[in-house]
Amino acid sequence: MKFKVFAKINLSLNVLTLEQEGYHMLDAVNQSISMYDTVTVMPRADKLCKVFCDKDIGVINTALTAANRFVKTFDTNGYDIYLEKGIPMAGGLGGSSADAAGVLAALSKLNGISLDEAGKIADDVGSDVKYMMTGGLARVGGRGEKVQSVECDSVLYFVIATPPFGMSTQRVFQQFDFSPDFTKTDNDKLIQAVLNEDVAAVKLNLYNGLQQAAFSVDDRLKKFFDKLKKFGFVSMSGSGSSMFFVCADKFESGFLLKQLEKEKIKAFCVESKNYGIEYI
Repeated sequence: MKFKVFAKINLSLNVLTLEQEGYHMLDAVNQSISMYDTVTVMPRADKLCKVFCDKDIGVINTALTAANRFVKTFDTNGYDIYLEKGIPMAGGLGGSSADAAGVLAALSKLNGISLDEAGKIADDVGSDVKYMMTGGLARVGGRGEKVQSVECDSVLYFVIATPPFGMSTQRVFQQFDFSPDFTKTDNDKLIQAVLNEDVAAVKLNLYNGLQQAAFSVDDRLKKFFDKLKKFGFVSMSGSGSSMFFVCADKFESGFLLKQLEKEKIKAFCVESKNYGIEYI
C-alpha cells in the first residue's frame, strides 16, 4: 500500500501561551502544499515494525511511533514501512508528521479501521499528525489537536525557499518562552482571503509568532530571510527553517524561482492542495 503525504505551510502561527506542561497553545492556519513524501507499507508475519528511509531520519521517528501505537491499539501484526523523502527535513513543513499520518492512513485502510478511530492515537504521536491526516486548509488550535477543516476549492501558488540547515523546534520554543511574541494576526480574515484567492489580502494577514525566536536561535536564518525579502514579502513556516512567498499565479512563481536559483538559493514551486494524503 502506497501513499503520497503532503507537506504543509503555516500561513499563520499565533502563539497564545508560554509553555504549559510541555506544550504551547496555538491558533494557526495550515495549508497543504504539493510537495510530498511517499509512504509504502508492507504487512509482516510478526508484531515488529521497521522503518526504512532514503534519508537519515534517526532510529526513533514519528513513522515508527505511529506504527507501534497502531499495532498495540488495534492488536494487528507488524509492518515494514518505506519512506521516500521529498519534504525537506527540519524545515517547518511537517515532513515527520506527514509520514506518521501516512502510516496511520495506510494501516487503517489495510485493517478496515476508520480514519476517525486511527486519529484518536494521532495526538500521542505528534502535534501536527491529526491535521496531516486530513490536510487542506484548516484552522488548528490547542497544541494541534483541535483541527477545524475549511472546505476550499481555491488554488494558491507558493515558492518555498530552504537554507542549507534546519532548525530545532524545541530550541525555538524555548527561545520564545525567554522572549515571547504574542502578536496575533486575524485568522478569520486570513481564511477568507484564501477562499477568495485574494493574494494581496493573504500577504497582509500572514504572521508567524515564532519567527523572531527562530532568528535569535540561529542568526543564519535572519541573514537568509534578509536575502529573500529583496524578492518580495516572505514568511517563515512552523519553527523554520523554510520560508515561503505567496504568488499570484504559476507564471509569477516560476519567474521568482528562476531569480532565486540565480542567487544559488534552493527553492521549489508548489501549489495548495485541498487534502493531505493521496492513495497511489
